[in-house]
Amino acid sequence: MKKGFTILSVLLLAGCSSQGIVTMQDTSPQVNELRDLDYDGVIKAREKCDETLRGAAVDNDGCPQDKTVKQSFRLNVTFPNDSSELRPSNYAKLEQLADFLNDQKNASVTIEGHASKVGNPAYNLTLSQRRADAVAKALVNDFDIDASRVDAIGYGDTVPLNDEDSEYAHDVNRRVMATLSGSYSTTDMRWTIFTVN
Repeated sequence: MKKGFTILSVLLLAGCSSQGIVTMQDTSPQVNELRDLDYDGVIKAREKCDETLRGAAVDNDGCPQDKTVKQSFRLNVTFPNDSSELRPSNYAKLEQLADFLNDQKNASVTIEGHASKVGNPAYNLTLSQRRADAVAKALVNDFDIDASRVDAIGYGDTVPLNDEDSEYAHDVNRRVMATLSGSYSTTDMRWTIFTVN
């Protein structure tokens, strides 16, 4: 059986050898640009979006894909006892928040005023509202943030950061928290081995 298989193989190979060899032209003209000039994985002949951000996820035309991102920005501004006056040192924090709002035009911010448990709860509620209003007013008047994007709420002494009856606890509870959230579009990036999330 093995000898017959070998003879058959030799006959088949011999039959193929009688055909002539056809040679191709030395060169063929290149009709389209086949390089990927912006390194997005799409050749120039199909590219519809030049200069794609390196690492961006792209469609078949080389155009970047967008994704919607929700992001939060937390701000902690503290106040002296029985005061709603902003300290000069707080303006650097407010500037960071204003820059974020200017960058993310669809985002809005909620300013939350808080007070320590020292004193009358009704008075603390009013004081916390004045603190929230002071921060909101500074964002609108000093940093040109549209008033429709800023909301101010006073919580009084109902949401303390620290429940202890100490000077430190009272100090950290006299604060304004600003929670900013909103959706914005950004370029979706391709997954790599270095991608964290």
